[in-house]
Amino acid sequence: MVKKSKATKAVLASLLATSAIVPAMAVSAEVGGETTRTGEATTTAAKTIDFKVNAPESLQQFIPTTGKLVEREGQQFINLELPDAALSMVNSVTVAGKPVMAEYNGKKHINIPVTAEYAPVEVTLNMTIPFVGKDPVDYKVTLTPDAKTIKEVTETTKPVEEAKEEKIFKVGKTFDSVADGTYDIKWDAYKDQVGNYTHITRQLSTEGKLIVKDGKYSVAVYTTEASKEMIKGLKIAGKDATEKDGVYTVEIPSISDLHESSVHVVVPSMKMDTWYNFGFAIETANLELPKAEAAPAPVEATKMPVTVFKDGTKEQSIMQGTYLANEVMVTSTEGGYEVDVTFPQGQWLNEFNVEGATVALKSEETVGKNTVQIYTISLKDINEIYNATVDLTVDAAGVKYDSVHKVQLQFGEKKPVPVAAPFKDIANNGNKDAIVNLFNKGIFIAADNFNPGNNVKRAQFALMLNRALKLDVPAKAAFTDIVKYDDEAKKAINALNGYGIINGKTATTFAPAQDVTRKQAALMIYRLLEKNGYTATGDTAKFSDMPKEVEASKAISELNTLGIISGFEGKFNPENKLTRSQMAKILNNTLTVVEGLKK
Repeated sequence: MVKKSKATKAVLASLLATSAIVPAMAVSAEVGGETTRTGEATTTAAKTIDFKVNAPESLQQFIPTTGKLVEREGQQFINLELPDAALSMVNSVTVAGKPVMAEYNGKKHINIPVTAEYAPVEVTLNMTIPFVGKDPVDYKVTLTPDAKTIKEVTETTKPVEEAKEEKIFKVGKTFDSVADGTYDIKWDAYKDQVGNYTHITRQLSTEGKLIVKDGKYSVAVYTTEASKEMIKGLKIAGKDATEKDGVYTVEIPSISDLHESSVHVVVPSMKMDTWYNFGFAIETANLELPKAEAAPAPVEATKMPVTVFKDGTKEQSIMQGTYLANEVMVTSTEGGYEVDVTFPQGQWLNEFNVEGATVALKSEETVGKNTVQIYTISLKDINEIYNATVDLTVDAAGVKYDSVHKVQLQFGEKKPVPVAAPFKDIANNGNKDAIVNLFNKGIFIAADNFNPGNNVKRAQFALMLNRALKLDVPAKAAFTDIVKYDDEAKKAINALNGYGIINGKTATTFAPAQDVTRKQAALMIYRLLEKNGYTATGDTAKFSDMPKEVEASKAISELNTLGIISGFEGKFNPENKLTRSQMAKILNNTLTVVEGLKK
């Protein structure tokens, strides 16, 4: 270790005091010749002072109203501590044209000189805010210290940490099985496989929870207090996390892998609305998790898919999933098979019959507002396709009809039509059944990926609606910005516009590439229902963020009553973008209601 001479130490102390970049403790340590060794903590007394801040609205929330009061060479300074996110955008800070910011130990420090009378101080912050513009801008901020608030506090200076080695991701400990429960974990953020990505860990605490249930894994990630209002979304392994009180919870496919992730940061006052990408990985090296108990021996009964065909066709019936569950429980008997069929909304069911089989009610249970009924069908051959009748009386949310549906039931893998859309990325999607149903109806076209998290464009929404409605309206709109789209898309836009479901942005523009909002989708769907004879109930949704427009508010209320759309934690979020997964759910629910209106 090279020792500094006393003269060198004095010059260094003078420079540090003049430029006001280090706390008083650091200066005194150099001047006194007693430097705290690495690994030791130091406890000292310090003073703080409160002050009023007069700043542009875009900066007001980032500037604290309390700072350390430091005295050096007979001059007092306020140590202004900005959040790291804001500090990274600061180029320089001056008072009366003199710089008051410099770097110490790799971090920027701002010390504002104050007078003995604690008069207001005008500070100029030169900042480059990428979300506002590329050029640096001077921001004027006035601090007014309050001498009455000066007080002494005791603080502990943490020992200086040695530089960490670059941490490259590698797969850690793996687990064959984990018992159900909630466990404390530590995780790290990675950039290009390199850990300690502080751009993310300043916003999200690296201490979280692992939740294991039925062999599936979820993680709970906590926002830091300073960033709680800025964080508006989190995705891990392609899934959107749900949020409650600053805690984001999301299912992950494995414990030991690095997952592509992103965090949504929104600061309206700074025009910031950006997703930041990173890698998420649980620290598994020292993680101990209990193994799940061995699964009980399998019972005789076996789950099996059931397909419900519209009478005399290969098309999936509206009964599928909505009125009759997608899976049955099959038990072998000496004379054949007993098949348990579930009706999730059995309160609407009057009678259920299957030709060539015996049907009996097995159980009935109230679940929320519904009565779940299970019927047992006694069959001789499980491989046959059976004719059945389902007698329903539906009276829900303004939709009333009586109908006897003739259908065909097939147990096991569906052969006449595919059991699932050939999309590789919907296996764990909550709206998978809706996506599959719409694919089987020809509304979605086969592709490698469905991209359920992508936003829906206006042209895409028009195309999906028209495929479902099969409108043939001759009216042509004078939209000049759809000429490059294919004939099917142009026909859909013109038809829906002529039918009064979708409006243009202007008389000559449709904005086909613009994202559809949840409010816009509600308006279009409700107009469609009105065209099909739906009569409004007059109900009013209780969402706290309902739009002021009468038509939009009515549309959201009616669709919520019908069960077509829903909100989250008391809000509808009308201006949020509609995702492709949400579109599938809404469109599938709409077709169910429209089918009922036609009965």
